[in-house]
Amino acid sequence: MPALDRLLRLLFTTLAAAFAVTGLLFFCFPNATVGTLNAAGRPLGFPPAPASPLRFWLSLAVAYMMLVTLLAAAIARDPRGRAHLMPILAAGKATSSLTCAGYFVASSPAFIYLANALVDGTLALTALGAYGLVWATGETGAARDRELLKAILDTLVPRGGAFPIGAADTNLDETLARYFARLHPLGPAGLRVLLRAIEYGTAVFERTRPFSRLDPAARERALAAWETSRLGPRRQLVASVKLLGLLHFYERPETWPGISYDDGHLRRKLLAGPNAAAHAARLGA
Repeated sequence: MPALDRLLRLLFTTLAAAFAVTGLLFFCFPNATVGTLNAAGRPLGFPPAPASPLRFWLSLAVAYMMLVTLLAAAIARDPRGRAHLMPILAAGKATSSLTCAGYFVASSPAFIYLANALVDGTLALTALGAYGLVWATGETGAARDRELLKAILDTLVPRGGAFPIGAADTNLDETLARYFARLHPLGPAGLRVLLRAIEYGTAVFERTRPFSRLDPAARERALAAWETSRLGPRRQLVASVKLLGLLHFYERPETWPGISYDDGHLRRKLLAGPNAAAHAARLGA
């Protein structure tokens, strides 16, 4: 089992246990739970939340804790196969967080509201982060990644542009994918995020269709807009893709005449220099 899958399984097993224990504490010691949080907030100047003899809301809270416990336990058994449950768990925790934040602001600034808003908000972000990791490292989008990468590289190096051949005439997309895979175990995930940023960035910033659905001329305009954007991250992202793509394109012998690169001249210079023996061994000369 991959390390990431083991980590996700441990994470959601821990969450399921924490939810179960918390729900049991709520059910068995409702007033003591409120009293403990009031005591924790008192030194910080928070007013106490009043205890209530009504148990209707406690019944709903325990049912909710049972639900999130079962969701976390189900996800822990197969984090990738049941990743679709993660946003549901996140939605429940986000709702709890936002309502408590609203009560803290509009009703009473009690510590119990603030604590629950922060804790459940963190748990909601954790569940969404786990979902994002599964999406970024999954194999289901691999074919889509290849199509997007080809579309971007074909726009950067079109056939008949600066060179007679273009990215479409080579396996440049496969070469670049292998490069990201060698960088880091999460390199392919980073490439996927980068590709999706360009894909949907056109819709967000230029108000056009996604990049892959544009015609070639519109794709060129979209990448040009990224390069001239006032947002630094946009410029850096497309510059990184351009740099890596062109570096791997220029290393192909069939492109050398187009950039006036004389491999024989460089080889002769290296073999005549002070480190000739080392270069000869490296070049197999």
